[in-house]
Amino acid sequence: MGLREPNSLIGEWLESGWLLGIGIGGLILILLGLKRDDVLGPIFVLMGVALAALGFGAQFLGWNPLSL
Repeated sequence: MGLREPNSLIGEWLESGWLLGIGIGGLILILLGLKRDDVLGPIFVLMGVALAALGFGAQFLGWNPLSL
């Protein structure tokens, strides 16, 4: 971490925080979808799985959704 620019470090930190936020939002949608008994429950679960896969996959598996 010695010779990196401070701006690039802040940019990487903000990007990782944003992606973790998306993953956490997906987990919240999954939990809300499991508590619902109407037709929106499976939709919440499906959207939550997609967001969690995007957020946590980008963070922990090295995917870069911002480069698409």
